[in-house]
Amino acid sequence: MFSNRVLSVLLTACVALFGADALAGTTATTVTITGTVDTFAEWDSATQTIAPADFDGHITAVNQTRTATKTFVLYMNGDVSIAPTAGANSGILTRAGQTLTTRYRLTGDLNVPDVAYKLAGDGAGEFFNVGNTYAITHNAGDGAYDVTLSVQMISPAAAAPDAGDYTCGVVLTATF
Repeated sequence: MFSNRVLSVLLTACVALFGADALAGTTATTVTITGTVDTFAEWDSATQTIAPADFDGHITAVNQTRTATKTFVLYMNGDVSIAPTAGANSGILTRAGQTLTTRYRLTGDLNVPDVAYKLAGDGAGEFFNVGNTYAITHNAGDGAYDVTLSVQMISPAAAAPDAGDYTCGVVLTATF
């Protein structure tokens, strides 16, 4: 028969050999983690620029058309509708009260891109008409979409416009 002393030595040896944890027992839990991403859309930059260098040349004659095209990235994770509205100078290239005929076209990842240029204005068939909107359908896993704005400036047919920089603005509003 073992004495208490022998039993105590044996227990001490087991603890030394296997560690105190072996006698403590274990338990585990599984943690489920959930994070939420809301539907959103945002432009790669809140302010974009089409500069004189972006045009395929400067106006150097009467009745001349020059074109600039620039692509902007829209980050989105749901379907979006884009509506163009006139910004500075009603979206018409202007310098000291003198204007150039200004036309626009939107292309890129739009469901139905413009085929032809639309005159800057808010009448039927014009670029800033409230009924003129563009849709982009989100594809799962694709979070960046190209929206390409092209602008044409056209000098008058029977008069030379004053020399200098003509400016205007366009606002592209994405609604999701």
